[in-house]
Amino acid sequence: MSSSSAAREPRFEFASSGRHLVATGVVRHVEPRSWVGTGVARAVEEVLAAPLEAPQLVVGVLPFDSARPGMLYRPAEACWRSCAFPGRPEPFAPSASTTAVTDRRPSHEGYRCLVAKAVETIRSGGLDKVVLGRCATVCAAAPWDPQSVFVRLGIQNPDAFVYLIDVPGGYGGEFAQEGVFLGASPELVLSCSGSRVRTVPLAGTTARWSEPERDERASEALLESGKDLAEHSYVVRAIARVFRARTDDLRIPSRPRLVPTPAVWHLGTEITGTLRGGASPFELLYELHPTPAVCGWPHERARDFIVDHEGFDRGLFAGLIGWIDADRNCEWALALRGGVLRGDRATMFAGAGVIATSEPEAELRETAAKMRTFLAALGGQEGRTDP
Repeated sequence: MSSSSAAREPRFEFASSGRHLVATGVVRHVEPRSWVGTGVARAVEEVLAAPLEAPQLVVGVLPFDSARPGMLYRPAEACWRSCAFPGRPEPFAPSASTTAVTDRRPSHEGYRCLVAKAVETIRSGGLDKVVLGRCATVCAAAPWDPQSVFVRLGIQNPDAFVYLIDVPGGYGGEFAQEGVFLGASPELVLSCSGSRVRTVPLAGTTARWSEPERDERASEALLESGKDLAEHSYVVRAIARVFRARTDDLRIPSRPRLVPTPAVWHLGTEITGTLRGGASPFELLYELHPTPAVCGWPHERARDFIVDHEGFDRGLFAGLIGWIDADRNCEWALALRGGVLRGDRATMFAGAGVIATSEPEAELRETAAKMRTFLAALGGQEGRTDP
């Protein structure tokens, strides 16, 4: 076992909207016959209904590739805390540290070439949009404490879905070995309260600036950017199609709004509806995932392009992380703005949406800006240690 998880039972934490779920131990894993929506929904409900001396709660993480097995389980203990993180939010300002980048997949030049290839494919009619990811590994002079990194993520990203989960290995790529997966996701894929469901897809991004006037100009430019509005529209149309088939009382704004994080601005659209006929939120969740926000459009072609060209196995990156209870209340966020810790080694992930008008250098800068969320929590020095 790694030093980060050997001394404790498996741990899951999920903080959002002033609530902080802490779950420890495992009493039963969710083991569906097949990892498809109806099968997973049925298996989750069976585990929740089992007469066990444990909270009626299932927590866990699902991979980017929704056909692969996920890690869902009923914890031995769980509690909700009313205040997630003490202290005041800190602005994004990575401090000097001993972190150093030891590996990038693909390299900066490799990523530029990958984006250029995707643009060529899109312009030839093979795709409308594809989201291309990359990862960077940094090392430090001493091991990171996952709990301290988690707290810093929460303080620095007060509006995010902040997550931590001990991963035993076996989930592909950087998740093939044991580690701690944690991050601060800005994106809600699905929440359910009663039968009311909600999603807030994000697509379209620009970096933030420390100078208020420049930052405001950047946000205004994002709202008017043809490239970013087009990228966002693919996501909204795909999600709306699923919601129309599964929900009533559907509400979709006509234009996106700005969604800030400490490192970047996003375009976001809040979509709500009411589930029909007592359907499980897990069925809807599997129909949504992976959305064009992390895959592309058309879905199958974008997925194939990613598998064939991205150059690394995403594993749990860009998957789903969250919880569901016996009343079908739930929250599931995209597993973004995060990384996996193993002692003094951390691998972080980010992606950017590519369409016909994308520029390779701009997409590379976008991924670097997104990685700053995790790098800041590690204490990395952006610029000298550029991911």
